[in-house]
Order: sequence, then structure tokens, then C-alpha cells
Amino acid sequence: MIEKEIIKTSYGNLAAYKKGAGAKTVLLLHGAGCDSTKLSWKEVFHAFPDDFSVYAFDFLGYGRSDQANDLVGDTFFGTHIECVKSVVAHYNLSDFVLAGLSMGGAIAIGYALRYPENIKALIPVDTWGISEKMPFHRLSYWYVHHTDLTLTQYRWCAKYRWLARWSISYALIGNKKRITHALVNDVMKACIGDMAGMSMLNFQRSAAGKDQAEPYYLERLKDLKMPIVYIIGEKDPLVPLNDVYKAAQENPDSRVEVFKGCKHWSVKEQPGKFCKIVDSVFTS
Repeated sequence: MIEKEIIKTSYGNLAAYKKGAGAKTVLLLHGAGCDSTKLSWKEVFHAFPDDFSVYAFDFLGYGRSDQANDLVGDTFFGTHIECVKSVVAHYNLSDFVLAGLSMGGAIAIGYALRYPENIKALIPVDTWGISEKMPFHRLSYWYVHHTDLTLTQYRWCAKYRWLARWSISYALIGNKKRITHALVNDVMKACIGDMAGMSMLNFQRSAAGKDQAEPYYLERLKDLKMPIVYIIGEKDPLVPLNDVYKAAQENPDSRVEVFKGCKHWSVKEQPGKFCKIVDSVFTS
């Protein structure tokens, strides 16, 4: 059974989730857009065996946490990192694996650089923060800083099932059999209202610097001393596979796990494989 609670922080209220009471501890961070703990990690939560304690929370502006329409710019990633710190302190986590998907991967890396104590291993999944440029960087910069079309896109996904399904198929899920009626419903429901669209736009505007993506951690990765396992979907259209291998070369205790046939939601497609990788960190 997944336990739910609200954690009060100086930044706002965070919806947090816990399953199990095992000795192996893992903290999961979700991605941007319409994402949340429920969307990113639902299958993974259920796939972990009983010897794990699994924790996660919704970032500000996501899921059941407080809205954060003004969280954008230089304070964006730092605020989310401090929210991770608040959750770690609330649950008194130690010797834990920190895993983050996409935006959550960048926040996980940033947290590990700022607060490396008690992290047993770091697992960035289809991660932001290791690519110097966004796809079509100049155009992307103009698009997110000079238009609000991201909000329109999310409103349309909430309204048109075909568009929601196409978006999932294009970027998120490689195996079309996993794009179920229920999954499309969950994505459409998450896009209702402007909370998801605004959170995505704030992420985009915080991540798209004029000449470089933010944050760009490549030159700082050598400072990480814990084991690192990079997970990437073989067909992820958002994170170049070469960038992941380049990042892994910065640390002698790093490896790359490629999920064959998967896209950006690789852990949602192969939750059992993800759990085995986490378990291998504890047994190695």
C-alpha cells in the first residue's frame, strides 16, 4: 500500500508518497510537463519488492503539491533542489539511491553535487542537465521566451484525445501496446487547467538559456564520488544518447544502461528492469 502525506516546507506544501519498510531505500523524482509521481513512477512503485522503502513526491506546480506559477528563472532548479532536501530531512533518509527522470534527473544531479552525504548511488533517467544545447536551440529559445504556445499545446492535449495519444507516441512511449486507454486518460486529465502547462513553460524558460541549456553539469560531474547509473531509452528523441555516454565518461564509477525500444518514459515501459538495476546497486 502507498502511504500519502503532505510535507510543509518554506517553499510550499509537497505531496509525498511512501511504500514499504525495507532496508533498501530509494527516492524517486519525476519529470516536467504534465508529469507527477503517479505518471512517472506508478508502475515502478508496484514493481519494487518488499525489501525496499520507496519514496517520492510531487514537485511544486505538479500533481497534488502547491502551484508555483512564479517559479521560473535563476531560482527554478535551486528551489526544487531545496525541496528534495526538505523531503530527505522529513523522512530522515540515509544511504539511499536517488533516481530522477528528465527534469528530475537534473534536479537529482544538482542535489548530489550540493548534498552528496548519504547518497548511496545516483540514477539519472533520460536526464536533463547533461546536454549543452536544446534541439534547435535558437528556435527553442525564441519559442519558449516569446510565446505562450506551450499553454495552448497543453489545453489541446486536454481536449483532443488523438493529440494526447500522438504526443505520448512521439516522445514518451516506444512500445505502442503500452499506450493504453487509461494512460491517455491520465495524460489528458493532467493537462486540464493551466497548472501542467504553466509548470512546463516555467521549466522551459528556466532551462533555455540564450546560448546554452541550463543547467549544464558536464564539467562538474567529475566531482560526484558516488556510483552513477545513467538510464536512457534507446529511441528517446529528447536526450541524445551520445550526451549520456559523454557524461558517463566523467566518472570512473559510472555506467550506462540502454533500454531497448524505449523512449523518454523508459522506466514506465520497463519498470521491472529499472528495479533490478536499483537492486544491483545495493548488492554490488
